[in-house]
Amino acid sequence: MKQLYSLTTSAIILALSATTANAQVTYTAVRSGNWSGTGPNSVWATVAPSPVCNNCQVVINDGVTVHMDASLLLNGPSVLQIGTAGSSQTTQLIFDQTVTDPNNPTPQTAHNNINMYYGDGVKLILGSANASIDATNTGEQDGLFLAVSQPDATPPYAYLPRLGTAAVPSYGAGATMLTGAVELNSNGTLPIILFDFSASLDNGSVNLDWTTVLESNSDHFDVERSNDAGAHWSTIGTVAAHGNSSQPLNYSFTDSKVVAGTAEYRLQLVDRDGKYAYSQVKAVRNGLITSVSVYPNPAHDYVNVTVASSAIGGQGAVIRLMNQSGQLLLERSVTSGAGSTVALSVSSYPQGNYLIVVVGADGSKQVSKLLISK
Repeated sequence: MKQLYSLTTSAIILALSATTANAQVTYTAVRSGNWSGTGPNSVWATVAPSPVCNNCQVVINDGVTVHMDASLLLNGPSVLQIGTAGSSQTTQLIFDQTVTDPNNPTPQTAHNNINMYYGDGVKLILGSANASIDATNTGEQDGLFLAVSQPDATPPYAYLPRLGTAAVPSYGAGATMLTGAVELNSNGTLPIILFDFSASLDNGSVNLDWTTVLESNSDHFDVERSNDAGAHWSTIGTVAAHGNSSQPLNYSFTDSKVVAGTAEYRLQLVDRDGKYAYSQVKAVRNGLITSVSVYPNPAHDYVNVTVASSAIGGQGAVIRLMNQSGQLLLERSVTSGAGSTVALSVSSYPQGNYLIVVVGADGSKQVSKLLISK
């Protein structure tokens, strides 16, 4: 197992065995900047947290963006709080990718990460819906990790990735974004962590796909939809969760009763004791590609594909000719300024059944069957 930060093993062991009876020390980030900044560039009201923080409360104030360019181990019950409840200000903790010097052969040992020690009651709190952690630009050992004790191993600890794009290869990557309001803890009761959540329109249905990288005591996912920009949400389906897993798991759900206009989707992640958290919201517009005409059909030398200009808008669309095996044979772009009808030459293709697929800028598509005759 690779070491994930630059602290020595002896320092870690001493830190983990230190008493937690001392009064909690608070560190507050009051201005935007780098975590490790000093002097006039310091984000901290007083001093930065110790690299090994026992019984610490680390607070990032509302409206502050901090770039994590250091390594931090939280234990003995510490709290990292990003923003406060109900705040309308954007508050962020951003993990930056570790920068290495290609001319320096010495292996990089210091990384940009936060490690929450398992079993010590460490809490991570995103206080409002406008608080987030961004780990979309991280290297292999950058991001948020759950530190797990391995007493018989050398070194006596391992790290499970929770947020990061390219974490330890043996465990895979974690999620890339986490938004509030949500509370995580290191006692083995972490909520479900999503690696990805997507929504796409396909022939009048919306396909929802998501992947988890951690489940502890998870029960189910409620799939929710809003047709009024999030003012009201309704549950349109439920998918059973795996329960407990530290490996990537894939889930899917299809909404076959899509209404016209823009629909928003989110997941409610529910564990077995009734606690829950929400995913990010994904929006799908149904109706961008709704009026497509294909003629003549059957076709001999050419076929016209007409898409209503109102459907194309200013974003354009792509017209594809495909065979029954799904192989792309021909592709043309269409915009409202260039006209909404495209003529495709099909004289060189053998007789048979084909597909005309029109894909809008929002991912919606309409598929029409085409017969080429000779």
